[in-house]
Amino acid sequence: MIKNIVVFFLFTVALVGAQVPRVALPPPGPSRYYIHVVNGLSKLGLLVHCQSKDDDLGYHHLLNHGDDYQWNFKVNFWGTTLFCCKLETPDAYVSFESFWPESQHLWLRDRCKHGTVGTCIWTAKDDGIYLRNFLANVDELIHKWTYKR
Repeated sequence: MIKNIVVFFLFTVALVGAQVPRVALPPPGPSRYYIHVVNGLSKLGLLVHCQSKDDDLGYHHLLNHGDDYQWNFKVNFWGTTLFCCKLETPDAYVSFESFWPESQHLWLRDRCKHGTVGTCIWTAKDDGIYLRNFLANVDELIHKWTYKR
């Protein structure tokens, strides 16, 4: 009798375990991210100001084509790390989030994954701000400039 109960119990556990839906979690992201802001403008210098809630990274002047301002960080324990940047030329500006947490969608992580390293490369060009898409091997226009009056 006890043997039948044990067999029935094991059968029930196996049956229930087989029917529990599996939740597909996104793959883990890189443990450290490197963010680059590059001056890709044809003639004007670029003023860069980036910050998070906790860290103001200051103002940086990228005077020449190809100049690069960069920083790196680890995503905080809660996964809420957020960085914003304002890029400005003498006649235009744009403000945008340069890094944000992703739990459901992997849009930014897909573009910024370079091997096992998280590298986001934002490039200021004459028509707007581009993000390097490493998977597609292209720069994608993400933000247009707002022109000053």
